[in-house]
Amino acid sequence: MIEFPEAVTIARQMKEVLVGKPISRVTIADDHPRFMFLNDDLSTYDARLPGRTITEIRASGKWIFSALNSGDILLIGEMFGRILLVPPLEDLPRKAHGVVTFESGERLAVTVQAWGGFQVLTPKELAAHPYAGRQGSAPVAEALSLERFVHTLDHSGDWSRKPIKGFLVHEGNIAGIGNGMLQDILFRAKLSPKRKVPDIKSEERARLRQAILETMQLAVEAHGRDTEKDLYGAPGGYIPLMDRRTVGTPCIECGTPIKKISYLGGSCYICPSCQT
Repeated sequence: MIEFPEAVTIARQMKEVLVGKPISRVTIADDHPRFMFLNDDLSTYDARLPGRTITEIRASGKWIFSALNSGDILLIGEMFGRILLVPPLEDLPRKAHGVVTFESGERLAVTVQAWGGFQVLTPKELAAHPYAGRQGSAPVAEALSLERFVHTLDHSGDWSRKPIKGFLVHEGNIAGIGNGMLQDILFRAKLSPKRKVPDIKSEERARLRQAILETMQLAVEAHGRDTEKDLYGAPGGYIPLMDRRTVGTPCIECGTPIKKISYLGGSCYICPSCQT
């Protein structure tokens, strides 16, 4: 899944090559996945994108926001799949569910696996978006002070009483953490995904915040995880400490074999000794 490090990487690459380029057409595949979140009226794409120019591109959470000179925003993200820039003379990916073609001939091809968003919205529509419009703090130091983090832990309604896994992957609490980055964050914080938020002590909260910032910074600097691809199809350089490849290998801290568990609808990879 594209999480914060990948969204930042792809947004930066898109900004380098697509800002200022007019859009010529947009294509939505008839066989797009059922849970590809599109505008209700597909004619919206033809009405609001061709002839427009991208003026700014930024990442927020698991999303990429491309601002247009019309005032609209092209929103892509919260997705399993790929976002690729295809040169004029190259073939599109076999399954390209959303394609933005520029007058330069380049194409931005979005392939969705399972689910993902590809919408054109007004600022008002974006503000009302159930996910992209309701994000929590970014996982970076300037946005997530210790005071703010602790306040979020304690004042997020029902989420403040849930296990820390559920709390962290909810976009409205901290933006951009999915089940992938979560594993290394909890390992560095020495916390079990099953720990309830109210049971996390003060010193553990500080350690958890630091683990979020450190893990995200390392992954952003490496241009995303090695299991994900950038705008040009190249894998990232961040190798997760905890994923399916490390099951049964010794914990780098204590030597205990890494264990896979199923919890809250997904797999978790933990050190049973270090993470409590």
